[in-house]
Amino acid sequence: MATESILKVVVFGALNAGKTTFVEKLSGQNLLVKGDFDSITTSFDFVQIEQQGFLIHLFASPGHRRFSFMWNTLATGMNGAILLIDSTVGITPVDHELVKFIMGYDVPYIIAANKNDICEIKDSYIREELNISDEVPVVNTSALENQDLENIMGGLIKNIEKKLNNSGKSNEN
Repeated sequence: MATESILKVVVFGALNAGKTTFVEKLSGQNLLVKGDFDSITTSFDFVQIEQQGFLIHLFASPGHRRFSFMWNTLATGMNGAILLIDSTVGITPVDHELVKFIMGYDVPYIIAANKNDICEIKDSYIREELNISDEVPVVNTSALENQDLENIMGGLIKNIEKKLNNSGKSNEN
């Protein structure tokens, strides 16, 4: 597969937002790299998937605040991001920090409010709390039940393609 057909996507989120489950369910495979201790991700998760003609290098960041030093490393070279929010907890200070962090990279991103099988957060509330525009997709999902995960990734890929086409740049990972 040609280099320009490779995309790097990072899933960010607070502790216990469901990032590892999201990546596992979306890929339908065992993770190539998985670092956890006592059910808390202590490094990052990584898997490769193919979707819409792209090989996606899909990373999930650790959610514990003490591992935030890894965010910049994981974000380097990313083409897009997914911010996973735990609907059972609501918008956290880490979510506020992460949306600002992602916006600083000027890449397409999607907000996925996870654990929709337990409770739902209205997208208007998410937009208002995180101060994001209507152009940023907000989707309620359940990673555990594999609800709309393919659509979330598909929508992000379309937005990445638009940005790449508008900038006239190819991906140089």
